[in-house]
Amino acid sequence: MDVIVLVGGKGTRLSSIVNNLPKPLAPIGNRPFFDLVLHRLRSAFGQHLHLILATGHLHEHFEQYANANQPLANISLSREREPLGTGGAIRNAMQLSTQKHVLVLNGDCYFDIDYCAFTQQVTNKGAISLAAAYVPDISRFGALTIDPGSGLITEFLEKGKQGAGYINAGVYLINKAEFLASTATTPFSFEQYLSEFATSKSLYSQCYHAEFIDIGTPEDYQKAQLMLKHLI
Repeated sequence: MDVIVLVGGKGTRLSSIVNNLPKPLAPIGNRPFFDLVLHRLRSAFGQHLHLILATGHLHEHFEQYANANQPLANISLSREREPLGTGGAIRNAMQLSTQKHVLVLNGDCYFDIDYCAFTQQVTNKGAISLAAAYVPDISRFGALTIDPGSGLITEFLEKGKQGAGYINAGVYLINKAEFLASTATTPFSFEQYLSEFATSKSLYSQCYHAEFIDIGTPEDYQKAQLMLKHLI
């Protein structure tokens, strides 16, 4: 399985805590956070895992990480030499993919789901499908409006709403050919692309009640130290 992981962001909100490391390599206990993501992917795909790291900021740290972990997985690096936006970074990384469908993840999130099962469940649902996580507080993330009958996403709500609900967990299965045909080579936001895609086409969601954490803020990074310590 070809898996693109977005790891090129600058992580400015976390710079006060880990200013010399990319956010996905911030330590959880005595291990890089990304070790936990890699473990989930290896559990799902085993020797068939082809990991494509979409790098940018502090690229050299991922070169070192890839070299150290090649015995565990086939790891390729797709370097963003100028800002491409999240959509452009995915498109750039797809040059290293040889499969019809590509799994795409955000490198600063841990989601305790079976990624292999997810890909099998949504492969024939459409050009793009995403995994939705149920969280007790949607305010930091924004929420998804999902049609209960079809599982289709009808709206992406802005951040700031209160209460529990489903959010975009940053996990997508994408039909490579259809994505490349519908996007330009200029920089673009994948999040904006998704929002427009949902209004004009069918964007299917697979919903999960599973452990989810995004380490993008100092508060959630500290929360992750406790939440994920049993995995270290």
